[in-house]
Amino acid sequence: MVLTLWRVLSLHSTKRIEMFDCLYRFLIKYRKLVLPGVGTIALHLRPSNSEIANRQFSPPAYFFALEKQDEIPKGKLFSWLASHFSITESEAVIRFNEFIFDLTRKLKEGREIYWEKVGSFQKELTGEIKFIGVSEELPWLENVPGQKIIRENVEHRMLVGEVEKTSTEMNKLLNSDSTEKKYQWWVLPAAVAVAIFIFLGWYFSEHGMTGTSTGNHSKFSPADAPTGYKLNP
Repeated sequence: MVLTLWRVLSLHSTKRIEMFDCLYRFLIKYRKLVLPGVGTIALHLRPSNSEIANRQFSPPAYFFALEKQDEIPKGKLFSWLASHFSITESEAVIRFNEFIFDLTRKLKEGREIYWEKVGSFQKELTGEIKFIGVSEELPWLENVPGQKIIRENVEHRMLVGEVEKTSTEMNKLLNSDSTEKKYQWWVLPAAVAVAIFIFLGWYFSEHGMTGTSTGNHSKFSPADAPTGYKLNP
């Protein structure tokens, strides 16, 4: 009796492991697996991440997540199981339903179920199923060192308003504008100063450098004094 019970439990355990392995292959191929009463397990790819402090890029990695979606398994899942176990699709449906029934029963009992290479399931007091997915980095990928490369004077095209220009053209335009603005301010004062020097040179060449040459040469005559008052005798 004990030996028979042990054989039955061992058989169920072997079938459950085979089912997990078969479903894992299906999940890797199609990236999504529907487990009625549990949720949908999805395979996601975490992209490469830059580590600024270490100046390197970490490789991408795959991870599993449990999505709360009420979906029904599609026919390709049962075709996959039927091909793997060499049974009919009807038998594959029955075997899959038995697997789901056993899985949900253990979750209701509060037991934690570990799925190798995928993650662990456990039902919380709130009734929600907690899933901790496995994150696997690709073993043939390693961290890649990365340094910022600055290329000076590399020409590229840009849109300025509605006109497309190259970076070289914009640099010339900006530099020429700044140069003109920088040196235009002294043109007018210089012209005025030159005009003043020309005038002074001409003036002193005509009148000399004496003090009278810069004075006023107009002559003024004093006016006659007014006639005084006279007393008659």
